[in-house]
Amino acid sequence: MNKGNNTQHEEERKIKQLNQEIMFIFEKHAAPFGYASAALLSVLYFISERYGKSHPENRKIVLDYFRTEFDKFLKKLAEQQQ
Repeated sequence: MNKGNNTQHEEERKIKQLNQEIMFIFEKHAAPFGYASAALLSVLYFISERYGKSHPENRKIVLDYFRTEFDKFLKKLAEQQQ
């Protein structure tokens, strides 16, 4: 059981590190919102295609996750425009 927790903790650490690296790149390049959004959508497409091919059994899970996160993004965007 402890080994599973360590693996999950390590995966979470890797995700946080990847998020920090992505944010650093966007901060460094200071891309306009439209370009940054388009770049992120391209990255999401790449990830979904790559993951979908290597794990087709989990495609629905990934789709649901992306849909939920994209809905959050759109909601936040709408709030900022008001």
